[in-house]
Amino acid sequence: MKKPLLSAMCFLLGALLGAVLCLLSVTLKMSHENKNAIPTVPAVPVSADGEKAEEVVEAAYSVTAAIRDGDYETLSAFVHPEYGLIVSPYSTVNLASNQCLTPVRVASIAKDDTEYIWGTRPDTGEPIRMTAAEYFSGFAYDCDFMSAPLLGVNRIVKSGNALENVASVFPEGEFVDFCVPGTDEEGLEWRILRLVFEPYEDSLRLTAVIHSQYTN
Repeated sequence: MKKPLLSAMCFLLGALLGAVLCLLSVTLKMSHENKNAIPTVPAVPVSADGEKAEEVVEAAYSVTAAIRDGDYETLSAFVHPEYGLIVSPYSTVNLASNQCLTPVRVASIAKDDTEYIWGTRPDTGEPIRMTAAEYFSGFAYDCDFMSAPLLGVNRIVKSGNALENVASVFPEGEFVDFCVPGTDEEGLEWRILRLVFEPYEDSLRLTAVIHSQYTN
């Protein structure tokens, strides 16, 4: 084979290989970005109030992403600076017994090794004793809520036997339910991450993170 022809073939092969590698790099980057992207359209939105609902849904997805990623600095920026963040392991909120975290405490969750009691388990009555990081990653976010197919805005999507008192405890609040339906035959294994926001200086700030599931 003549040298000019060989050189031309080598050049073409090199160019082709470079294009393939470039395409692969772009594909992997897009895949990573899509994985971490915040959905703009919920699968089954249940809402009213137009722009107001859109605002609270956008804030709720940002908060959910921060909880999922363990990004407590970002999460703390959403916390209401006056009321703090009420954390309830079940749908019945009790302001006297639920943990209430200030924005400063939320920002330092990853560094806090103290175990707190977040409530009691309804099946055994045993205390839910965890660090804040363990609670948020293992209890509050116990499903892929970012991909929840059901979304309720100021509407409870599913409920069990527990008292649903979010509206009475937070009468000026807006809340979003991220619901992952149960896959069992009776449909009882559903999970909900409920986020409550209240107005503060022309914006919405997070005042409660509520975990809900079927209890009997």
